[in-house]
Amino acid sequence: MFTLTALTRAAFIGFVPACWAGACLAQSGCSALEIEILRVEAPPSQYASFCELHPGDCVLRGDAVLPSSPGLRALLNEVNSAVNSEIELVSDPDRLGVEEDWDFPQDCRGDCEDFALEKRHRLVANGVPSAAMTMAIVHHERLLFPHAVLLVETDTGTWVLDNLRDDILCWDAVPYRYERREQPSGQWVRFDPF
Repeated sequence: MFTLTALTRAAFIGFVPACWAGACLAQSGCSALEIEILRVEAPPSQYASFCELHPGDCVLRGDAVLPSSPGLRALLNEVNSAVNSEIELVSDPDRLGVEEDWDFPQDCRGDCEDFALEKRHRLVANGVPSAAMTMAIVHHERLLFPHAVLLVETDTGTWVLDNLRDDILCWDAVPYRYERREQPSGQWVRFDPF
């Protein structure tokens, strides 16, 4: 969705409070993402195209809320950091010559939604129920760029796995305005602008 320059990435990181690896899900004060819903709608067309190619990666199964545990925290941190370090952030226009394409990273390159889809794929391969991991489309509140992240729903709150940071933060600790979110049913919700 967006390619960050080194300057923009540094500016983004400066806007978000620090979190130490391994302790990120232990932050106090996290809650489930609850924003007024404007409407329920079909998935974005690019996601629908991805699902036609990879149907098994779009049917969300299992528990929609995970019990938080040290093992889950460690796995989320490990996968988030690994994908962030293994994949080079390159926009779809620069990589593929198209405005927007959702898919798994190709040749160790991809953009934000590719990172998020890869993270969910790896977590499912490690036994995490896919219904607890949903895609979200957000907008950076200060730098004003569109972005995609993976949200993980736990009994300690909604956590964000983001290609712009290795640590995992609560949904309300990142500088994003949430626009749309996937639901375990396959539909998406659009949030009321605030």
